[in-house]
Amino acid sequence: MSKEVMVSKEVFKEVLVQGVAYNCDVSDSRYWGYYSICGLLMGLRTMYMSAKGIEPWGKVDQAEVTAWIQRKEAAWEALEGEDFRALHINGTTFDPFDVAFINRALREEGLVYGAGYGLFKKPSFFLAKLDASSVIQGCNVYSAGKELARDLFWSPGQMQGRDIFLRFEPLKMLLWDKYQEAQAKNDRTLEYAFTEYGFTPGSALDGDFEARFDELTRAYAGIVLDHEIGESVEDVPEWGELLMQADDKQSEFFLRAVKDLIADTSDCGPIKRTIDEKKKGDLSFCIALIDRFRLKMYPELRQAFDIFTGNEDWLLIDDARRTVYARMLRLRDELVESYRASKDQAAFKSKIAELRLRLG
Repeated sequence: MSKEVMVSKEVFKEVLVQGVAYNCDVSDSRYWGYYSICGLLMGLRTMYMSAKGIEPWGKVDQAEVTAWIQRKEAAWEALEGEDFRALHINGTTFDPFDVAFINRALREEGLVYGAGYGLFKKPSFFLAKLDASSVIQGCNVYSAGKELARDLFWSPGQMQGRDIFLRFEPLKMLLWDKYQEAQAKNDRTLEYAFTEYGFTPGSALDGDFEARFDELTRAYAGIVLDHEIGESVEDVPEWGELLMQADDKQSEFFLRAVKDLIADTSDCGPIKRTIDEKKKGDLSFCIALIDRFRLKMYPELRQAFDIFTGNEDWLLIDDARRTVYARMLRLRDELVESYRASKDQAAFKSKIAELRLRLG
């Protein structure tokens, strides 16, 4: 490759990174107020570490982080009211939400791009180096490595149409946070999960630890992939429209939880695979990473897992999985039927409140 071509590619990449970063900042300028102060500061710190290439357990200079956050907040203030910009790739202009077309254009560049709507219906974007790609059950699966641009919202796995994105940086950060939580809060389920992968409280942060943590991240990526495949298989056409009707946080949390729980407990989801393959470590992470909101909606799995740690009865776990799956399907069908019958937002919101109350 000639020097001129190499320079041209570097310029192209830098321009693209700047374009995606601009749209990330515009989105953040509109939605930063949706986050709690603690959530916002944690998100900004994570963004800083990603931008600087610092591992989750790495040390940071607090003064430098503070200055970086101040610059980021000033940039958001300057961008208030601005619109997203189109992206320019090899002479072609793309709408920033044309994910499939953009990734087709980036195929030879070793990059992967994601865009969609996250929590609070926040527009979300990222650009990363492409680690690997494959086709699984009709879905294009992209594994994202080093992230070059991202916004405040992140998810370790995202599905956009028939495209699934696995993001290893957020995955590793999530697992590190949970590892610290397991030690600080004496969480038995988390401790069990990490112990199954050879991590114990006080493990030395040496090269061996980092290599094993990378292995753990790749293993958990398989769980996330199974979840996204489950979502794809269990998808219903109206769900995207239905989700947009949720105009308050609790309704949105509820709807997202229903969809997530169906995917988790589906015959194509992660819990079924862990049962089939009898992978105790993967099962324990499936259970341990259930948030409080979802845990209230299906306590049977956590209860079954507590017994499982003593007797390793996989049938008990599968019975609980089937019970939760059937309940969530009934909930989803009620929601979809209500939405189809009347697309009046007030009536639909009332239905969500009724179902939430029924679950306690």
